Amino acid sequence: GMPHYFEAAKGAYLIRDFKEGEPKDGVLIVRGTMSTYNLLKILPELDEKYNLKIVAAISRELFDLQPEEYKEKVLPREDYLDSTIISNESRKVMRQWVSSYVSEQYAMTSDWDNRWRTGGTVEEVVEEAHLDPEHLLEGIKRFVEDKRERRRKLNIPEDR
Repeated sequence: GMPHYFEAAKGAYLIRDFKEGEPKDGVLIVRGTMSTYNLLKILPELDEKYNLKIVAAISRELFDLQPEEYKEKVLPREDYLDSTIISNESRKVMRQWVSSYVSEQYAMTSDWDNRWRTGGTVEEVVEEAHLDPEHLLEGIKRFVEDKRERRRKLNIPEDR
């Protein structure tokens, strides 16, 4: 199940770890209610195809204050390098969670087109922001399918 909400006080927590014994496809760092909700909605479909670690990003400052052991469990350096972000906030606000230029190329954020959203119902805004389940599946698929090239650019072992 989901971690206790007290974990948020640590700045970041593990929603889902990698499946043991399978090749790792990358890490999704997520922030925002609707971003997280829609990601959780598609978990069964993601689990059929991919081996992804999912980290909830609450506060980089709080996370950085945690003991090394906790930080290594949640987001060790090699996982951080092999990650991208999903957030209903802007890329600029999420900058502290973006590990590299390569990571940012796969970011799924509400300002994906550098524009303000026009407004409407929650569903309309989420869809326009490309944070609905269909767009998330598309973005995650691209992130995973580009794994070999992404890791080559970052000097990460392909078979990690």
